[in-house]
Amino acid sequence: TILELIVAVAILTTVIGVVTDGMMQIEKRSQSDVNKVGLAQESRQFMDQILRDLRQSGYPSLAMFDPATAALYPNNIANGLISFSSSAIQFEGDIDGSGVSEVYITVVVPTSGTCPCTVQRGTVLKSVGGTPAYYTELDNVMGQNPFTAYKYDGTAWVAGTDAISLIKNIGITLYVRSPQPDVNQSSGTYPTTTMVSEVRINN
Repeated sequence: TILELIVAVAILTTVIGVVTDGMMQIEKRSQSDVNKVGLAQESRQFMDQILRDLRQSGYPSLAMFDPATAALYPNNIANGLISFSSSAIQFEGDIDGSGVSEVYITVVVPTSGTCPCTVQRGTVLKSVGGTPAYYTELDNVMGQNPFTAYKYDGTAWVAGTDAISLIKNIGITLYVRSPQPDVNQSSGTYPTTTMVSEVRINN
């Protein structure tokens, strides 16, 4: 009868609705998991790159050259760490085998004065000099001061008090937030990842 047909259609529509909603929830959760993995991978790639760069700080050093040769080719010698703050690092080193470069890594804070911030990196050959072109390496960084310096004895380096030549290790703490909210949590909750590492430099 028509009544039975209407009831059957209503039941079928309900079942399809429940199945569709379940599939949509699974897809949302899958996308959220993909975003979390992507966030961790992006942060890890940046951490690996900055650690590789910093290990090349001060290489090749003055000690590797004959004094007469060093005087003739000053641009072939890396002076190591040039400046350091909790939000910016500048150093010299042969980071990719193309010659000594001046490398700049800095945290860019939005005009609002609050994070999420951006970490940018710029390089220019020492023989060329000038201002480097900066490129964004990592977005959505939630800390304005990710860098910490330590002296040879393991104590914290103090800006304005300690000489920059005393820095031996640099610590990096990345607290990165996903640009997409977590659909598995309450509204406004964003997945985050934290990475901490430390590197010894030639300084």
